[in-house]
Formats: sequence, C-alpha cells, structure tokens
Amino acid sequence: MESVRRKSQDLLHKALFESNNNDIVTTQTEEGGEDNLQALAKSIENAIYELNDGEINNGYKESIRSHILNLKDRQNPLSQRVLTGEVDPMEFASMDSAEMATADRRQSNEQLRRNSLQASMGYTMDNRPRHRDLEQGNA
Repeated sequence: MESVRRKSQDLLHKALFESNNNDIVTTQTEEGGEDNLQALAKSIENAIYELNDGEINNGYKESIRSHILNLKDRQNPLSQRVLTGEVDPMEFASMDSAEMATADRRQSNEQLRRNSLQASMGYTMDNRPRHRDLEQGNA
C-alpha cells in the first residue's frame, strides 16, 4: 500500500514540475526548490488519501489520476495557482473534475450535456419536439 502512495506522490511531483514554468519554482521556492515541490506533492497526496477515508481504493486512484491530468493541462491555470499557494493542497485535493476544469472545458461539457439531453428527449436544436407520425403504426 505504501508503494502505491509513494508512486502517487512521485506522479504528482512530476506533474507539478512539468506544469511549472521554472519561474514559479524560482520565485516561490528559492531556498528549497525541488524539496518544496516534493513536499507539495506529498501534501496533495496525503489530503486525497484522507478524503478517501485512509484507503487506497478505486476512488483514491481515480482522484489521483484526475488531479494529475489537470496539473499537466497547460491550458489550465489551476496548476499555477497550486504552485503559488493560492490554492492549498487540501482545497485542491477536495476539488472534483468539474471544479478543476478550465472555463472553456466547463462550457464545452455543459453544451455536450445539453445536446445529449435534448437528443435523448427527442427535441430539435430549437427546443421543439420532433414530429412523430403516430398514425404510421396503424397503417
């Protein structure tokens, strides 16, 4: 179990390091640069572990994956906010994928959700029900 947690910390550290533009580490962590990134990754992993009731289960693993993907997303300013301390590890760990998404991603997801809902309910793009020929089955 500890090996899974250690690997998760390493992956979070790598994502933080890759999302960093080197100027953040230099300004925020001049004294301990790499050590501070490792401590931040460990804090995030520990918070995710605690939020999953101290268990390494599918929820823990999915949360780690989701947080890593959002840290790696260069279009997402969240990683910079985490690196600068604007978002603390516990706050970041408690975010779900919708909260971590960029504004563009949230808007895109909402549009996909609406289109899917309309399609499943049989509505056209202008929100009118599709015409159904009920007499067709009686012919």
